[in-house]
Amino acid sequence: MEVAAWLKSLGLEQYAQAFADNDVDFGVLAQLTDADLKELGVGSLGHRKRLLTAIAARGTTSATIPKPTTGAPSGERRQVTILFADLCGFTALSQSLDPEELHDLVGRYTKLVDGIINDYGGTVDKHIGDAVMALFGAPRAHDDDPLRAARAALDIHAALARLSESVGRLLQAHVGVAD
Repeated sequence: MEVAAWLKSLGLEQYAQAFADNDVDFGVLAQLTDADLKELGVGSLGHRKRLLTAIAARGTTSATIPKPTTGAPSGERRQVTILFADLCGFTALSQSLDPEELHDLVGRYTKLVDGIINDYGGTVDKHIGDAVMALFGAPRAHDDDPLRAARAALDIHAALARLSESVGRLLQAHVGVAD
């Protein structure tokens, strides 16, 4: 599998030409950093995170054979459950904190939510400011994806209560699940 095909399997084929122009092969891929990805033109934080996660999942040697994709073939229909979570009162919060504190808080929040989603077998689709959108049922489906999403939503609320204690500020989230 070529890097271009690997990028396509991640849904990031728009970066294939930049990788090719800069001679990024699987040997170089394992050495890429966030800064390198920015230099390659990967401007989206979500795309950089997705790439770094996929690179880490491949392993660190150039001899590693690319893992087959488990995603749905193009054009396949499947039932997907979507979870959407965002912080309550984020606008007011952003006005009351300095940018560094806000960045740290949002980082802790998204890391917490992402971890819960991953623990339940979901896939983080994107981050938009303080919002997290996740899919259950794609690329990997389970018989109980709606239940997994609902349990993840409950765990997000419980985890935010614990995070609130550690940051000394009440944090709550709006969490929606659509099946």
